[in-house]
Amino acid sequence: MEVYRIIHKGQVYDIDFLIPFSIAIVDLIYDGDLGAAREDLSGTSLEKSLDTIGRLSEKFECINPNLYAPIGPEEFKDYLDEVGVNLKMMKQGTFEGLHDRIMMLADRGEYDVAQKFLDLIYQEGVDNDVVAELKGTFYIEQGEIDRGIEWLKKALEKNPSLVSAYSTLGQTYFNLGKYDEAIKCWKKELELVPNHIVTYFMLADAYTLAGKRDEAVNILQKLVDNDENNLLAKYQLMELYEELSETDKAQELEKQILNAKPVYTNDIEIWARVQFKNGNYAKVKEVVEKFVSESPGFEYLKILLVIPEIKLGNEDAAKKIMSEFLDEKMWYYYGKKELFEEFLTPEERKVCELIK
Repeated sequence: MEVYRIIHKGQVYDIDFLIPFSIAIVDLIYDGDLGAAREDLSGTSLEKSLDTIGRLSEKFECINPNLYAPIGPEEFKDYLDEVGVNLKMMKQGTFEGLHDRIMMLADRGEYDVAQKFLDLIYQEGVDNDVVAELKGTFYIEQGEIDRGIEWLKKALEKNPSLVSAYSTLGQTYFNLGKYDEAIKCWKKELELVPNHIVTYFMLADAYTLAGKRDEAVNILQKLVDNDENNLLAKYQLMELYEELSETDKAQELEKQILNAKPVYTNDIEIWARVQFKNGNYAKVKEVVEKFVSESPGFEYLKILLVIPEIKLGNEDAAKKIMSEFLDEKMWYYYGKKELFEEFLTPEERKVCELIK
């Protein structure tokens, strides 16, 4: 084995091929915690290399990816085999660096390499539930839906409390039109984490598409009972009652929305829609302007002001707001196009140059 000897200020450092690999272990498995690595791997063939890294670290920055990258899954596995260590020995390892590397590979579309790293971890028996979930998620992103479902199920067999796996599996079934299967997953998710608000809405959609509107009503009513300020839940519940021809209940919910002031940013648009329907343009203008002025991150809500400005005769103000979105945020305008078509006449839309 080749060894390079470095002498620096009277100190001697022997550098062999294990040094870069040991740095990779410390960085990828221990998130830079050299002390934890030395404790776990004491008595192994990496002990001497880790001691050298410790001494080098007193003088130089050593735990740096530039000193070992790139390293692929096959090479990583070959090193582990050659030095006679395995990932199970690394009990104090967080694996955060390796996780970040795997996610980066997936983000770049290098799923094959990411999957090989996950296979290596899985075969070593480390965090098998989390690894199986990641494998399933990646397969779904790759379009290999059946394999993705298989791995997500495997993750849940190993850990029935893996909330995110239920969520992903439910969404996958929903996208396939398998609404009853999606319902089972999302119900289990809510059993584990009852405050996952978005899941209530997803579950209501699944019930509706499965033809179980009464169940959709029940789940949305539960959400409303838990939080009277949830106007989006009230709005969707109102629409369901209208579909079920339960007019009195729908009108009562509409009245509640009309008399409310939105607490949550996500509720503002549907609240404004109900106000527009009832001609309360000045009320929307006041509330939206206050939200925008108090929350600089929500400037996009200004597009809702176009309708009240037009209706209140402030054509120049409406044109100015719409011009801003048409010039700089066209994507957001298209998301609200239906709103303008519903509440503005063709003549009013011409004022803002929405139609010629």
